[in-house]
Amino acid sequence: MASTWSLLSKYLSPSTAHDEVTSHSIFHKIIAVVSAIIRLRRDLATPMLPHLGMVLRQLILCMRQCRPQLASKQRAMVLSTQPRWINAKQSLGVDEAKSLSRVLETLTTKTITRVHATSSEMQKAESLATPFSKHAAFVLKAYIEAMNDPLCVLPLDIRKELSPGLYALCSMIGEHSRDAMMVSALDASGKATLKALWREYEKQRYVGRG
Repeated sequence: MASTWSLLSKYLSPSTAHDEVTSHSIFHKIIAVVSAIIRLRRDLATPMLPHLGMVLRQLILCMRQCRPQLASKQRAMVLSTQPRWINAKQSLGVDEAKSLSRVLETLTTKTITRVHATSSEMQKAESLATPFSKHAAFVLKAYIEAMNDPLCVLPLDIRKELSPGLYALCSMIGEHSRDAMMVSALDASGKATLKALWREYEKQRYVGRG
């Protein structure tokens, strides 16, 4: 598993050279691998949750788009923070945001680990929500950084598709970790972004509860 996470992270690492065309298929293949590990082999994912968190963080940062009218030097600065297979002229879009959001939601979905065993304990349906709660804030911070990057933008349609997954992260970190982020990990703009996201999370959380 260490080699798997290392390979995925390498595919998502910043590069100084870039392809002429963005490869959406690479993004979706990475998503498919991460999703399969979370859904089917929770036992393998649990010991390496920091690596999972890093990959999820990198996936979120891939969703950034260059602000319109950037100078070529500024565009190059943004591109240098993106993987080789992303071209600034062809950003990732709604389909990728939707796929990423589903993976984040999967962290809170109870599944049965596919192993060759008869133990009832081994077959108990559980999710990664509790063990991953220690790492969820780290992933959520990537979204906040993307939102406050002065050279980048996350369009409304992208944010809308990411919302369910972001709400799943909010449900994992809870108010205590949220407050800790506010105090120690965010500047003024970051705090404003988290407050706005949390308001939306609370709003949809209590819809239909009278």
